Amino acid sequence: MKRTLKTVISLILCVAMLFSASAIGFSAADEKIYCDGNCEYYPTVIIPGLGQSGVFVVDDNGDFVLDDAGKRISAFPAYIELPKIISRVAFPVILSLLTQSDLGLSDALSDAIFMAFGINTSDLKAQNTGNVKTEKYHKPYSECTKEEQDLINSHIPFHLYETDLPKDHLYYFTYNSFGNHIDLANELYEYIQMVKKQTGHDKVNIVPISQGGTIASAMFEYHPEIKDQLHKVLFIVPALDGSTIIGDVFNGRVNFLNKDFLYNGFLGNLGLLDANTARLIEILFRILPDELLLSGLNAAVDTLVEDVMIRSTSMWALCPSGDYPTAAEKYLSDPEMADIKAQTYKYYQAQLHRFDNIQALLDEGIQVFCVAQYDYPLIDVGETWDSQNADFIIQLDSTSLGAYAANVGETLPEDYVQKNTYCDNPEHNHISPDRVVDASAGLLPDTTFYFDGQRHDLTQHNDVILKLAFHLIAHDDITDVYSSPDFPQFLNGRDVRNLHTYLAAAEEVDLSALTAEQKAELEAAVKQAEDTLDNNVAPADAFGKAEAKLLDILVEIGAMEAPEVKKDMPILEAISLWLFGSFGTDGFSEIFLSIFKTMFEAISSIL
Repeated sequence: MKRTLKTVISLILCVAMLFSASAIGFSAADEKIYCDGNCEYYPTVIIPGLGQSGVFVVDDNGDFVLDDAGKRISAFPAYIELPKIISRVAFPVILSLLTQSDLGLSDALSDAIFMAFGINTSDLKAQNTGNVKTEKYHKPYSECTKEEQDLINSHIPFHLYETDLPKDHLYYFTYNSFGNHIDLANELYEYIQMVKKQTGHDKVNIVPISQGGTIASAMFEYHPEIKDQLHKVLFIVPALDGSTIIGDVFNGRVNFLNKDFLYNGFLGNLGLLDANTARLIEILFRILPDELLLSGLNAAVDTLVEDVMIRSTSMWALCPSGDYPTAAEKYLSDPEMADIKAQTYKYYQAQLHRFDNIQALLDEGIQVFCVAQYDYPLIDVGETWDSQNADFIIQLDSTSLGAYAANVGETLPEDYVQKNTYCDNPEHNHISPDRVVDASAGLLPDTTFYFDGQRHDLTQHNDVILKLAFHLIAHDDITDVYSSPDFPQFLNGRDVRNLHTYLAAAEEVDLSALTAEQKAELEAAVKQAEDTLDNNVAPADAFGKAEAKLLDILVEIGAMEAPEVKKDMPILEAISLWLFGSFGTDGFSEIFLSIFKTMFEAISSIL
């Protein structure tokens, strides 16, 4: 995560900027400029997930702050001004290391965290006070500049997939993931009104993704009249009951404050650092005595949670309903937090009503689909990480609206009978082929598609999910999980980035420079790759085989370089594992004392 804190912008100026930007965008939307409303396609609004909007750092004048390359600097999830952070922490770190005691280290780490994440903090009205600006698109994708389209495609690669939906009917709703949740729900409602005016249609499709699901859920609660303006809803891995990760953090159930996790691969498991860097940090942590290390980490976590996260109502919307009461009691009981408590409680009610609100859509004849992912363990940030099925970021119960599942790596008992909580058709079998998921327990048993082993943060790289999504928003022929053999209820997780890269490289090859054997081998490898991509139900290992075959011939003919062969175990990982296995969670000072004590006892026994 990136970080920093700039000078706090005036709330009045911030609100004025927001409203002026909205006025500009919406005033241009009064005309029906893209469609007369009579075409066969409904306009579609994509509501992206956490961090999938362009939110950038600005100065006190509202101008974008640029990096050394002249590019705008992202404010999500933080903004790092490294020289400032180093100047703040260097002396306390050195002093604490020399004395092996906390001489300002905890305070310095807290300040560093706030310097990084403080740009996303909010006031006691839950309004962001940092110097940030969200890039808005009050126009369809077709009217966006190339730079704007490139930014959208960096989050969700629309450009890689063909669709019958006209690009002037595709809209991308952006927002600050640390923003005010009630404001975002209201803004989404107004955005839909704008889309209707611009296209002339009286109804739209919406595609809420991940955190975007919380905004749509809030809109359903606060604007029930929206059901008259929707044609189809397609949830993609929605956080409709938050993420257990946030629930654990808000309730103090944090693993990395447990040394057994911190020194045994936790940082590497996050997926944010390479193995060597993660293990190096583990080793360096041992320089500090346990008490000093944990006090510093606790102080840093407290700052992140108390000064940034709990002031963001959008972060509270990611707290599961079962965790909200205790977390609210812990953080929102103080009278000064009354406004934030009232706002978060309002969304808590939307969470509790989510089934009823979606059922109200169904009762109006609105088609509601869902894509969920399973059998990938949660990041082990919180203590409950291994107690449920998930997709690395969100538990299955949240994304699937209640589907029942065995834990990751386990299967349902042999005598298990599907619950049929929401399915009364005896001919329907909603148990996954791997006997992990019972989809009949979810609210939408006939319109929820499940992807096995798909990581949440790689959803946009699963081509089947995107092909399914584009088909559903452009056509009405798929009405349930039985409509198309190309899209059965249970599919496999996949990441097509490598195959796309290799195929692009193959297109650039000069075939006339190849031998007959090389040309034949390349053509066979390309065909296998394309066939694998075209097969929505290809087994999980098919991609690895197709990638390996195509890469081998590309390397042979010099079109790509051979990847670096990884050693069995990086040296830093080996050292870290040896330290953990030999000395547990002891710091270096404790290790040296232990070794000295052992040597002294051995010498004493000899003498």
